[in-house]
Amino acid sequence: MKKLTISQQKLLKAIHLVSVSLWFSSVVTLMLLPIISKKITLGDELYMYNLAYHFIDMFILTPAAIITLLTGLIYSLFTKWGFCRHGWIVYKWVVTLLIIITGTFYLGPMVTKLLEISKVKGIAALQDQYYLQGEIVGQYAAIINSSLLIIAVFFSIYKPWKNIRK
Repeated sequence: MKKLTISQQKLLKAIHLVSVSLWFSSVVTLMLLPIISKKITLGDELYMYNLAYHFIDMFILTPAAIITLLTGLIYSLFTKWGFCRHGWIVYKWVVTLLIIITGTFYLGPMVTKLLEISKVKGIAALQDQYYLQGEIVGQYAAIINSSLLIIAVFFSIYKPWKNIRK
């Protein structure tokens, strides 16, 4: 299979690093955003909080995660690194796919539902059991995802489990 040139690899790496930075920043923002929700007293404020949360999740985090996945795929296919040659790359693939699949099929729809609940119920959403549970799940997911992404960054730098084929 044809390999990327050095300049193509550098461009791909730059895109990959920018996208993972946006992804991580979005996850951290979603982890910290609930701090301001404690001061919400009006239904319109709650809806705007959920609208901002939803926007970050759907229009910044999700595209950044997908671009990270795609650039990682191109990197694995068209460079010497491969998919399963190194343990640290396997970890990054597992984490990336796990976070994206969980986000796509569980967290994303949940965030959309929380937005709908806050739009319909206003401040009364804070009495809705699904809404309250969703907020807790979102906070834990952001903490877990942040941790997994931080570990992936360190693994990218220190590259543990080099060449697992040996």
